[in-house]
Amino acid sequence: MADLNLGNLRPFLDEEEKFAKSIRPDDARAAVAQRMLAIIAETRGSLRPSTDSTANFVPNKQIVEELISLHYEADLIASSTGGGKAPLR
Repeated sequence: MADLNLGNLRPFLDEEEKFAKSIRPDDARAAVAQRMLAIIAETRGSLRPSTDSTANFVPNKQIVEELISLHYEADLIASSTGGGKAPLR
């Protein structure tokens, strides 16, 4: 994450999308993963490459912060439910 380039979100979005898609629908983190995927889809639709194909004119910092926060939330859920599986009722 230290080498995150806010001018080129695509690699970060790819990584977060891979994480979100790895969460199964019966997982306690599924709602968080769906929110992540919605943000990623909306962001991908807003990306506009600059003439050098790296800069994107979207609120990159806010998007990164929101996805990192959701990723952290999913990790907390996983640690509190023994790996993220939905708790037994």
